[in-house]
Amino acid sequence: MHATTPITRGWWLVAYLILVGGLSQILLGPGLIAIADRTGARSPSQRAMRAQLVLWNLGAVTVAVADLASIPAGVLAGSLLLLVALGAFALSLRRAEITAQEPMPAWICGYQLLIVFLVSSTIIGAALAGALPGQ
Repeated sequence: MHATTPITRGWWLVAYLILVGGLSQILLGPGLIAIADRTGARSPSQRAMRAQLVLWNLGAVTVAVADLASIPAGVLAGSLLLLVALGAFALSLRRAEITAQEPMPAWICGYQLLIVFLVSSTIIGAALAGALPGQ
């Protein structure tokens, strides 16, 4: 049975929500906590972590809804929220590096690459949606 307005990009939406809404935040939040625990660094506060994840989720939902509704300005707004959240995660990682009591594990490079990958993906996704200024 079809709805009156079927979602033509359903697979995109499913993949986006699984990767951005689910997997990415599982890697970002607990990954940062694991780095802090492993190195004896100051862990991000519950409030800071909650704010970062709320920004991430709000950005992810905004991008998904705006893209499905073909509203480029909404995709841009959601992308900016995602970028702000990633900046906050990067700052928390830097704070962990500064306050670490033990050497940073080698896999911290993976966390840094995750942030770089997500920043790049956010910008590329906004461009593909035609949401960047001047497009």
